[in-house]
Formats: sequence, structure tokens, C-alpha cells
Amino acid sequence: MAKISPYAYGHLPLYLYLTGAYSRFLTVGKCLDFPIILLVQTQSFCNGRCSICPYPTTSKKLPQGKMEWSLFQKIIDEATSEPLLSAIVFELHNEPLLDERIFDCVKYIKSKAPDKRVAMVTNGELLDRFSPEEIVQSKLDALSISLNAHSKETYKSINNGLNYEKVMNNISRILSNPSTRQKTKLFFVATEQNEHEVYEATKYWKNRGVRTKVSGVTNRAGSLDRFENIRPKIGHYNGSGPAAIWRRLMGGVRHALGCHVPFYEMSILFNGDVLICSEDWNRAAVVGNVTTQSLKEIWNSEKANENRRLLLKKKFEQLDSCKECCMAK
Repeated sequence: MAKISPYAYGHLPLYLYLTGAYSRFLTVGKCLDFPIILLVQTQSFCNGRCSICPYPTTSKKLPQGKMEWSLFQKIIDEATSEPLLSAIVFELHNEPLLDERIFDCVKYIKSKAPDKRVAMVTNGELLDRFSPEEIVQSKLDALSISLNAHSKETYKSINNGLNYEKVMNNISRILSNPSTRQKTKLFFVATEQNEHEVYEATKYWKNRGVRTKVSGVTNRAGSLDRFENIRPKIGHYNGSGPAAIWRRLMGGVRHALGCHVPFYEMSILFNGDVLICSEDWNRAAVVGNVTTQSLKEIWNSEKANENRRLLLKKKFEQLDSCKECCMAK
């Protein structure tokens, strides 16, 4: 599944946040007091077996489960009280819509902090379980659907196990409602299999007034099998405008300072484990657990900050979550 775009919380706020985060870390060895974005996995399962995703492999070797409601409340109660937090995203190694409580989760967040943005990334196959009215009433701010193809043939070659007709019908239903339409964005992960039609796909949807985003497939910190067989051979379509400028800027930051993700984002698994990076599908770098610790305590823990220090020194080989990651090279 595609990784959430900064559009969920805005390019400028994130840029300003990262400026402050790096400045503080370089001077006192600690990040700002809280992340700007929180990824929450309310359950760990997925209904797809996509070629761009490690889930078919990692789900067989790692514990899976569903977050207790009391733990979810604990996370949200603390997170929503933090002024630095801008957005909470339901997207972390799973399909969020498999959790029948998911829009109750959105409502709970909004009841605590209406100003915090809430986003969701889905493969779209299960959208018909929820009415557009239910989505609107939850006050969800952004809905991203991972489409990844323009033709049925290409879709089936990438999004294994998912029903193309059902997904397209669900997208049509979501777009037919003015309120859900304005929240929706279509994601395309560029691969060797779809690079010939990605530009055509984005042009088609943009002509219909639908926002799109393209990102290149990554090896998910080394956990994606056969990555070299699916990565684009000629690079992916970067587009233009603020999003393209942002990608070039972040590419420059990564080249100069190492990966920026651990400096602004926190990822929480169903059992309360916190990952240093959302790309870490193998859960190689767990830096704390929110069942016994506060989010704030974990965020600036010695374990988390040691990971950041090694990133700044580009000692990726000393980080289990980074040493095989294509984004760290």
C-alpha cells in the first residue's frame, strides 16, 4: 500500500517542523517534544496480497492481532493533547477497513481534538462496507485509495487478491458523493509493471477532477521479496507543482542528513509496540511500547535518539531497520 503523502498535514508545516526538529537534535541531542504525525495500526491484517507489499511474507512470521479499545483511547487521549501533533493516519502494514470500528476511531479522535487532521490509506475493496454518509459523519479529513494501475490487466498483476471491478465501483461511489469526493486522492506506486501507464492514469483522473499522487516502489527496509524485479527501470513520474518540489527537497534532506522519517513520524502497532520507521515491516527496531510508556517518553527515549544519531552519521549498517533499506542508500 502507498505511504501517506504530506498532503495529509501540509508541506509547509512539515518543513517548519523538520527545521525545528533537526536544529534541536543537532544542538541538544533530542527531537522536538512530540511527532507531527502519528501512524496507528488498529489491527494488523490485510485482504490483499500485492506484489509491492511485504505483507504476504511478514504476516506469516510476525504476531498479528487487533488493538484493544482501551489502548487506542490511551494513545489518542495523550496524542490529541499535544500541540505539535498535526495528523493521525490509519495506515501501517495493514488494511484499515478490515476493522469494523475504524470510523468510530475517527469519531473518537475528532471528539477529542477537532483540529487534528485524520487520514486513511486503503486498497478500496472494502469501502462498500461503509456508506459515504458514515465516512462524512466521522469527519475523516483525507481518504487515499491505492489504485496502482490504469488497466484491469495491470491491476491484477500488482494488486493480487483484490477485485478490480469491486474497487472501481467503490471509487465511483465515493466520487459520486460531493463530500467524500473532496476528501479522496488516488495513489499509484510506480513499478516495472505499471510504469508504461502511470502517466496516462494520472492524466485521466486529473481530467475528472480527482487528485492523484505517484511514488516509486521501495523495498520496505529490505523486507520486500523480488524488489529488483518490480522497481521501475526508467524512474517514476514525478509530476509538477508543490508536491514535486517537496519530493525533491526531501530527497536533498535525505542525501545530506540521512532519512528524515524518524524525526517527524511515530508508528504504533496493534500491540502497542512503537517502530522507529513505518518502512520497518520486519519490526526490527522497536523503540518502546505504549502499554507501559507514554508516547512522549518513547519519542525522545535514549533508544530512539540513538537510532537518530546513527542516521545522521549515515551508519545505516548499524541499524537493523535501515541497513537493507533502499531509501538509506
